[in-house]
Amino acid sequence: MTRRGESGFTLVEMLVALFLFSLIAMTATMLTASASRALILSDTALAGIDGFERTRALLAADLGQAARRPSLAADGRPMPAFTLTPDGFVLVRGGLTGVLPTVEKLAWGFDGTRWLRQPFPTVDGSAPGPATVLMTGVKAARIRVLTPAGWQSSWTPTRPEQLPLALELTLVRSDNRPVTMIMQVSG
Repeated sequence: MTRRGESGFTLVEMLVALFLFSLIAMTATMLTASASRALILSDTALAGIDGFERTRALLAADLGQAARRPSLAADGRPMPAFTLTPDGFVLVRGGLTGVLPTVEKLAWGFDGTRWLRQPFPTVDGSAPGPATVLMTGVKAARIRVLTPAGWQSSWTPTRPEQLPLALELTLVRSDNRPVTMIMQVSG
């Protein structure tokens, strides 16, 4: 026969058990919050790297296939094969053999917060089509071209089919870190 009071837990034992449970729950919550913050930070970093790598790959392909072909602007005036604009550049590039179109005109540019790539529907006489956002969180963009006289912030070709030797693109990200890419222009 058991005495009354020996069959259950005392109040002190219950308080100690609750205290230990709350410590375990608090530790688990802190670990989960920390893991969530780390996941968000890594996703943000990977998104920035993805945009940079996509930009680098497309820029290298476009500049590597630059064509010495002048074009016509939407208003019908002649445009050189490569044109620097206040916020970017326009170029004509050759396509892949056996794949249409055989030439394509592209605009690259900065709209104040994003770095964009914009194809033209036709090489001659059309306005650019819809833009593809390659990088977000861009604060500034600077473009220079390599000419026989050295690096220049402006481009005035002596012949309309003339291309620069190389292009330097510096994008300043929202964290104030600049990313510079230097690519050879083939043609």
